[in-house]
Amino acid sequence: MSKTKRFVCVLAGVLALITGFGNGAASAAPSPAAENVMTVTSGNYAEVMDISKQKLVIMDFGATWCPPCRQMKPVIERLAGEYGGKFLLGEVDVDQSRDLSTKYNIRYLPTLVGVRNAAELPSARNIGYPGETKLRAWIDAQLAKR
Repeated sequence: MSKTKRFVCVLAGVLALITGFGNGAASAAPSPAAENVMTVTSGNYAEVMDISKQKLVIMDFGATWCPPCRQMKPVIERLAGEYGGKFLLGEVDVDQSRDLSTKYNIRYLPTLVGVRNAAELPSARNIGYPGETKLRAWIDAQLAKR
């Protein structure tokens, strides 16, 4: 290994130690968003639908390879925390849960679907990432629906 590569590796290791990356320090105290975000799969879909009987569930259909999904993910997760439990963000990886993406007839990514009482709300789809301001407005509109 060249001296330059060795230096870069050592520097990366030192930075990881300083920032706490990789040692679990960041996960020591769960963020407020973590309590309001859930990965949805076929295995826990019924549980998520039960939650939708208590409060709004926003199903977030996306994929790791989708640039707009990656752009929206940290924003909507932060908003899930900021809204303080008013809704549950249910994240669905369309590559892992093809049955759910078929059930909801997902054609574009990302797609957000508002669900209450185990049913999709009328006119409750948001396709693409419109930016934080419009995303907040869409969430507020879904919360207002009964």
